[in-house]
Amino acid sequence: MKFSEVLQQLESNPVCQKLSLHSFLMLPMQRITRLPLLIDAVLTRLNQTDDEYTTCQLALATLSKVSVSSSAISADDHSTYKLVLLP
Repeated sequence: MKFSEVLQQLESNPVCQKLSLHSFLMLPMQRITRLPLLIDAVLTRLNQTDDEYTTCQLALATLSKVSVSSSAISADDHSTYKLVLLP
């Protein structure tokens, strides 16, 4: 059996809610890209004098870098995924 055939069987399984492998791979990526938005929202509600302010700034900078890197990796992985599914 080819990888693409096995993948098709798995994706059609009700346990997977008929979601594609791509969907499962993208969920963590979507969360990573949303984290900077969440931290930014927290940061805008903090006073600069709050103890957590500096920590949130650092977290936002770090998460923004991770998000940009993850997006680039995701684009490469998406291209590879498309190649794997070729007949």
